Amino acid sequence: MVNTGVMRAFGRELGAFLKFCLKNRFQSFFGGLSVTMLLQSSTATALLTASFAGKGLVPAAAGIAIMLGADVGTTLVAQVLSFDLSFLAPVLLFVGFVRHATASSTRAKNLGRIILGLGMMLTALKLLAFASEPIRTSEISQFVLSSLSGEPVLVVILAALITIIAHSSLATVLFSLSLAATGNFPMDVAFAMVLGANLGGAVPPIMATMKADKAARRPPLGNLFCRLIIVVVMVPFVNVVGPELALLEASPARQLVNFHTMLNLACVVIFLPFVGPLGRLTERLLPDNTRADENIPTPLYLDKAALDSPQLAMANAVRDTLRMGEILENMCRNTKDAMVTGNPQLFPKIRAGDQYVDDFDRAIKNYLTKLGRESLEEEDEARCREILSFTTNLDHIGNIVVMNMTEMIESSVKNQVNFALEDQEDFVKLFDIILTNLGLALTVLMTSEPASAKNLIQRKQLFREAERKSVNNHLRRLRSNRTMDQEASAMHLSLMSDLRRINSLAAAGAYLVAGLKEH
Repeated sequence: MVNTGVMRAFGRELGAFLKFCLKNRFQSFFGGLSVTMLLQSSTATALLTASFAGKGLVPAAAGIAIMLGADVGTTLVAQVLSFDLSFLAPVLLFVGFVRHATASSTRAKNLGRIILGLGMMLTALKLLAFASEPIRTSEISQFVLSSLSGEPVLVVILAALITIIAHSSLATVLFSLSLAATGNFPMDVAFAMVLGANLGGAVPPIMATMKADKAARRPPLGNLFCRLIIVVVMVPFVNVVGPELALLEASPARQLVNFHTMLNLACVVIFLPFVGPLGRLTERLLPDNTRADENIPTPLYLDKAALDSPQLAMANAVRDTLRMGEILENMCRNTKDAMVTGNPQLFPKIRAGDQYVDDFDRAIKNYLTKLGRESLEEEDEARCREILSFTTNLDHIGNIVVMNMTEMIESSVKNQVNFALEDQEDFVKLFDIILTNLGLALTVLMTSEPASAKNLIQRKQLFREAERKSVNNHLRRLRSNRTMDQEASAMHLSLMSDLRRINSLAAAGAYLVAGLKEH
């Protein structure tokens, strides 16, 4: 709840802060640490980082530095929660509930969600202490624990699996603290559990980005390498670190949390100077997609894990909408070529492209509908409407191209209908304007800049004038030349009407961005 509340209330600000921290590896490290302290989850920070990496904003080296900072951030959260703060739980639960129930704005409700989540965390820690009490008195559990003593590799694996299932290294560390606080828990087993929590904590970000592009998957992979190496190095020394840490603090729980922090600080000291080579290693293991992979006409970026952050989810939707627009542009170019050349091999490609556009439209709408089930900030809601409106318009354009224009052009090829040379030239000229406007429309969607939107609206008007002039010239030729093919004339006028409708749909989204009413 803390993670979700922070992402929904301050996701855009956190994203901007992470971008600001990308100047060098040290700023990236402290950026990851700070964001994780707020989100209470290194996995959430990993998803933010992966989203930016997928856009090309975060190189692999900087992403790994952010992840190292996120690892340290979770240890600082564990440091705070290792103290007995259960007396704050009722206050936080009450204040959080009142805030969430009475708030009028979405951000205020999410602040209540954050406070409620903190209260629940403190309550859960107290309940963990009560729940682990039978372990202290159970002969069977004592036998199991004593049998695990001296088997650090097995404990590390078990703790890593628990962490993967829980999707939280913090939860596993806090659980081990509650067990150690009983006083009857073997400390070598507890230290091995912390090692396993650190290893398992690197897996959820990899699982969450499995379907993302390769650039987004590199920072979590680099972080896994760092944690795996440090854990493997430390496993033989689990029996040695205990007496040394006991010199700092006698409390078993404090020894564990200090070990957790020191382990991750050591990881930073060792690997932060080498994030460059680590980044290049991940780039070799996960090379950029080949051209053939990029052209696979299926949605790639609709990551369900990003739905907790409206900003990230909408950024993902925009990326796949741009790919949808590229498919539509290819359809339009093939349609123009089919009109000029009469090549029958182009018609199946156009129809296949329309099927891909339909698939994208359906997937993007389903994705944003899931996002819309939660209340959004006014700015986010407006952006969501822009994307949905744009995808709908692209789908309508695809339907016009396939059901009207392609059918008509294919019929003209089969029936050997000959268009006048002037009509063909006008068609090509107007179609080129359409393609330019469609490209500008994609830019408007990506940037949401009012200046680009107004430029597109002006180009829409210029197209109307050019199309009106073309139709008038055609009608003038038709009146002066009674031998003109009447069927070709009717088809040409119908194609002009279709181009006019496509132009209007391409420019429709610009009115929302420019804050104008369509006319």
